[in-house]
Amino acid sequence: MRASWITPVFAAALLTGCGELPSVEALANKENTVFDPSLVGAWNSGDAVIIVQKGEDQAYLIHWLGADGSIDTPRIVRMEGRLAKIGDQRILDLTSSNPGAFAIPCHVFLRIRPAKEGIKVQFIDSKWVREQVSSSSLAGFVQDGHPVLTAPPSQIEAFLLKFGFDERALDDPMLLRPLKH
Repeated sequence: MRASWITPVFAAALLTGCGELPSVEALANKENTVFDPSLVGAWNSGDAVIIVQKGEDQAYLIHWLGADGSIDTPRIVRMEGRLAKIGDQRILDLTSSNPGAFAIPCHVFLRIRPAKEGIKVQFIDSKWVREQVSSSSLAGFVQDGHPVLTAPPSQIEAFLLKFGFDERALDDPMLLRPLKH
C-alpha cells in the first residue's frame, strides 16, 4: 500500500497545476517571519476565491474555494501560511491547516509581490528550479515524479537565495484581485 503523505495543500496545488516542489520542512521561522495585514481579506484569482484571515503567532488562515472540474462541485481547501522575508523577497510558506493523522504536512513556497491591481503570486516550482534541485546537494526524494525537499530550513533558504528568485524558478503568475464589498 502506498503511503498517504500528500496533504490537502499538495493535492490542491497539483489540482491547480502548481506547487510541484514541496518541502517536508518549513521555511518560515521566528527570525524571518513577518506579518503583512494587507494580505488579510477576500481575493479573486479568476477561477477561485481566496479568503485570508489573521491567525495566531503571525500566521494567516487561508481558505481556497474553487471549482473541482465542474461548476456544481465546489472544492474548499483550508491552509495556513506564514510570510517569510528572505533577502528582499517575501515568500509565503503554505501548508495544510489540518493534514490529518495519516499524512505528513508538506510546505509549498510562493513568491508574493504587490501589483497595481492586487497581489502577484507565483509558486517557486518551475521545471528549471526543479532541475537545479536535482543537480544540487539539497536533500530530498522523488514521489510520483515530483521532487520533495527534506533539507533543513537553513539549506532551503540558501538554495532559494541562490536560485529561487530567478524568474526561471517561478511558475506562471497568478494575480489576486481584492473582492469589493
